[in-house]
Amino acid sequence: MRLPQEVRARPGYQKSASTSLPAPIGGLNARDSVAAMRPTDATLMENLFPKTTSVDVRNGYTAWATFTGICQSILVYTGPTVTKVFACVKNGSTYSIFDGTSAGAVGAAAVGGSGPAVQALTSTRFDYVNIATTGGSFMSVVNGADPPLEYNGSAWSASATTDATGSTSDYFTVALYAKRLWYGVKNSLRVRYLPVDSKSGAATDLNLGAVFKLGGYLNSIITVTDQNNSGLTDYIGFLSSEGEVLAYTGTDPSDIATWQLAAHFRIGRPVIKGNRCWEKWGTDALVLCADGVYPLRKAITANNQSAGLAVSEKIRNLVNADLVVHGARYGWTVRVHPTGGKLIVNVPTAEDSAAYQYVMNTETGAWCQFTGWNGFVFEVARDTLWMGMNGKMVKADSGTADGSSAIAFQCRQAYNYFGSRGRIKHMKLLRPIMASTGEFNFNIAVDVDYEDTTISYLRTVSGGSGDPWGGVWDATWGGGIVRVANRYGVVGAGNAVAVKVKGQTNSVSLSWTATDAIYELGGALG
Repeated sequence: MRLPQEVRARPGYQKSASTSLPAPIGGLNARDSVAAMRPTDATLMENLFPKTTSVDVRNGYTAWATFTGICQSILVYTGPTVTKVFACVKNGSTYSIFDGTSAGAVGAAAVGGSGPAVQALTSTRFDYVNIATTGGSFMSVVNGADPPLEYNGSAWSASATTDATGSTSDYFTVALYAKRLWYGVKNSLRVRYLPVDSKSGAATDLNLGAVFKLGGYLNSIITVTDQNNSGLTDYIGFLSSEGEVLAYTGTDPSDIATWQLAAHFRIGRPVIKGNRCWEKWGTDALVLCADGVYPLRKAITANNQSAGLAVSEKIRNLVNADLVVHGARYGWTVRVHPTGGKLIVNVPTAEDSAAYQYVMNTETGAWCQFTGWNGFVFEVARDTLWMGMNGKMVKADSGTADGSSAIAFQCRQAYNYFGSRGRIKHMKLLRPIMASTGEFNFNIAVDVDYEDTTISYLRTVSGGSGDPWGGVWDATWGGGIVRVANRYGVVGAGNAVAVKVKGQTNSVSLSWTATDAIYELGGALG
């Protein structure tokens, strides 16, 4: 390696320069040139969540319900007085719905299983919606293979919905709009809807095939709310497999006076069918498609596809690359965890086996990547983020370990010229400013001039421990937050410098605020 030209210093002349870099709170950037990123961006950000003033090791998950098989869906019933969580599990050729509201090993199947209970199941890839009627609060559940199911807060039953046009077993997705249940019919451009305030009854057919211009089949039924000169307007959107969207307003499709096509446009091809493809976000709906995560309300307002509209624009290239490799696999999901401040995009790298997630801070729009969460489905019940895995359903974004396993993290910040483009920097010392509640493993290094090196070993770093309050509290103290600001010698000389970190925590909180750097400035040529 060529080293920078040393500057001959007069006696007492300071050769070293220093600077302080903020932690990469701007998050993961896979869009901009590596030579022109903001210093608060990162080209690699794994298991570090960007907040407003710091970057923190992500939360873990805590064990909850256990069973044998793969949790492919999670159903959440929310009634006036009770919330119930159900794990939908595939175990070989046996399909079951288990009550996972209580912790521990699940009991007998509530639906399906080897019995079967209520009715036989041939799939646990469900869509569902909650509806309150004059008869009570219900959950309507469909999977496109079996007759629809209902749950009333205490018991499961087969739905009493009838269909004179086709089979109710073909209902693959369900939505609630204008006080009606709407069902999508698989492998078609048709929907069915029920009478107002009804959980079951005779379904009416609505054929959208003459309106969709690009063909394909119905992918999802989406509801959004927009504000215009007339106030708030509700829309129901029908999304096709080709990314074509029909947005309607009104309440009764049989009455042309109250039912009209408000917008007709195209977005990217949707990634997965049903309700996993979209998520309610305030009055908007975020749709997971080939363009990334797309806000449908803005698209309705613009009545077209606008470049740069996707909230995932900064990681667009990563999402597109994943779609090429993993797009056909079941398990893609977009979910918002409001209390966690996170938008989660689940990427199945091996169907029913492995996955990772892209995660956005909903306050700042900064992205990162989570690994170690091999989740196949995510769902939110009140303030809890549930994740379905192999053999268990867990509370995700909870605690400081993945069950009992450590959380490994790594990051490479954007390349930085330290205000001197064209001059070599000979790196000497780095001092990461961090805060920890306990001991962790860590190392820091630099990449120069767009190289990609590997941190091969980790140091053990002391953090918070003991009781900082001197025993004044009755409860046992698990470790106080302690500022960690050790200096580490680093090796590297180049024009552009990227700080990189790697580490591992187990039952420890760790926050990274900034990094102080000391270097010698060389000449224009090394």
